[in-house]
Amino acid sequence: MIFPPKIASFLELGYFLDYPRSTVKLPPNIKPLDQAGVSENELFQRIRQQFFQAVEELFQPGRTHVVPLSGGLDSRAVLGALLEFTEASHIKTYTYGLPGSFDFEIAARVAKHAGVQNVRIPLQSYLYTLEELVETSQAMDHQSLLFFHAPLYRVRAEFGDGLHWSGFLGEAITGDHIRGELAKSMGEGVEKFLDFNRFLKGNDAAFLVGGRDYSRQHLELPSSEQGFLTFEEGLDLLNRQNKYIAPHVLLKGFDHAAPFNNSALMALLLSLTEEQKREQALFKKFLQWWQPALFSIPVKNNQGFPLSAPSWKPKFRKRWLGVKKRVGFKNDPNINYFNFSSKLIHSGYCRQMVWSQLKELSLRNLWSDFDIASIWKAHLNKHRDHGKLIQGLFSLEIHFKAGKKL
Repeated sequence: MIFPPKIASFLELGYFLDYPRSTVKLPPNIKPLDQAGVSENELFQRIRQQFFQAVEELFQPGRTHVVPLSGGLDSRAVLGALLEFTEASHIKTYTYGLPGSFDFEIAARVAKHAGVQNVRIPLQSYLYTLEELVETSQAMDHQSLLFFHAPLYRVRAEFGDGLHWSGFLGEAITGDHIRGELAKSMGEGVEKFLDFNRFLKGNDAAFLVGGRDYSRQHLELPSSEQGFLTFEEGLDLLNRQNKYIAPHVLLKGFDHAAPFNNSALMALLLSLTEEQKREQALFKKFLQWWQPALFSIPVKNNQGFPLSAPSWKPKFRKRWLGVKKRVGFKNDPNINYFNFSSKLIHSGYCRQMVWSQLKELSLRNLWSDFDIASIWKAHLNKHRDHGKLIQGLFSLEIHFKAGKKL
């Protein structure tokens, strides 16, 4: 065993499974929705009413409303709902990531269409300081990987006094995880969940002996009383959403509003049939029914095409991007964060900061039979890509500096 099992689990998944805080407001029981005699239009009206009620419960007149805007569906839906409650002049949006990515470029188009301000924060030129990363760790309860989050200092300086509206849980409760063949038992669901949600894969996974057993023992399992209609949804909401996504996107120090995190809305959307939820089928139709102009703009979820595009177009683009990646093309528009592996090699600033923290982490004597200097040298010399392992270890040291206790 090289790393303690808890650390091995963190390095594999990108977050700690023993996180005690519960953010997701699960309904007490989920039952299949009785849709006998209910038309699709009537169902859409019910979803809109429940969604608006969730927004209304959180809305605060007189505030500046801030929406972290991506190229996806959830933040756009939140923006569309806010425009029903206030003027565009009271809404500010920001987008962080890489110019050229679907998230970065589509978000700007959405903001322009909606008539709201959009501040663009390109991450490839943003210089994170050690102090900022320590504060970010504290803001996320020392829970997850660094460098995938919004730049704390920039967001705080420009939007610190606003009410921050998040699309948190939108994908999770509308069927984004209902894909392929679903698990038929809890055991199968657990293994599929752990395989699908790995951050660290490939050769470096050999360093994580004991991590998978730890993860199995510390996953929170949905109970039969909760009534989840699929194992996938229960495991995702209780673990990844609660322990990774929530602390990652709902950073402490800001006022947050997350309308999808509403027990009644959640009960309604999770109670839909598997066919309606599969790949968010009904939700996508609902969005086009409710806001046809706003959702005629391309979305990242559809490989940069509008939701109304014929299915062959996103499938073809996905395959084409896969071919380009295999022949060495690096710029994938689906990726909205800088390439950490490449950043270590090409940025002296990043390289110096990361290596200094890895050396300090090695002094904590957390591992055995592991030579971090060899891993570092092999990566910089491009003998093997250890970027994800290094990112996890760097995040770990920052979390320790910020007060994390194992």
